[in-house]
Amino acid sequence: MPYISLTKAALNGKNGNSEDDEKRLTEKRKKIFRHPVRDRILGILRDGKARTQSDLGKILTMSNAAVHYHVKLLLEVGIIKLHSTRPGPNGITEKLYAVDTENWPVASEDDVNYYIDYMVSWMNERHREGVNILKSERDDMPPFLAGSYSVSAPMPELLQFKREVEKLFNDFYMKYEDAGDEKKCLQKISFCKKETFAVTFAILPSREKKAEDSRNILEFEPDAKES
Repeated sequence: MPYISLTKAALNGKNGNSEDDEKRLTEKRKKIFRHPVRDRILGILRDGKARTQSDLGKILTMSNAAVHYHVKLLLEVGIIKLHSTRPGPNGITEKLYAVDTENWPVASEDDVNYYIDYMVSWMNERHREGVNILKSERDDMPPFLAGSYSVSAPMPELLQFKREVEKLFNDFYMKYEDAGDEKKCLQKISFCKKETFAVTFAILPSREKKAEDSRNILEFEPDAKES
């Protein structure tokens, strides 16, 4: 599933183009958007750092020609944009690309419902799987953290917190995304023990009234001597 950014403009679907033109462009964006390689390119660029085709090719272990094809399609519909240029090897000027969330596919109400249902179902499945593992492996309990809390906060601070949480989780994912591949993992870090964890998170609206302490947290960390 691709990374989806639902802006207010996207939800409203407001645009200066005619309704038919906008509908055709939306469908084209969705078709281009929903592709595993282009999904990965957007996942790489979503940290806000601009990259060249060569940078993307090294991360994806793909040729520049193959990356160029996908970058060209994303550029055509404005999902990514030319960020800047820089001098490259052999006198070649390199182009750096970045995401342009303002032009990501317009989301209809059906799309939003689908994305929400899909994501919640995926999270519930990860939680169910994790709970079963915790219940069945008491002799070698892995570290875990689970919980929830409600908080009332000013909207600007909530938005900032959301961005910080998103960046924290994405940075951790990008650092260890190859941990399942022992050879690639050993190139990145000095040790590589295969431990797979489902890391889920959510910042959702709530009607719960703020209690004196609404935190419900359960965490466990093995003794360092036992690790």
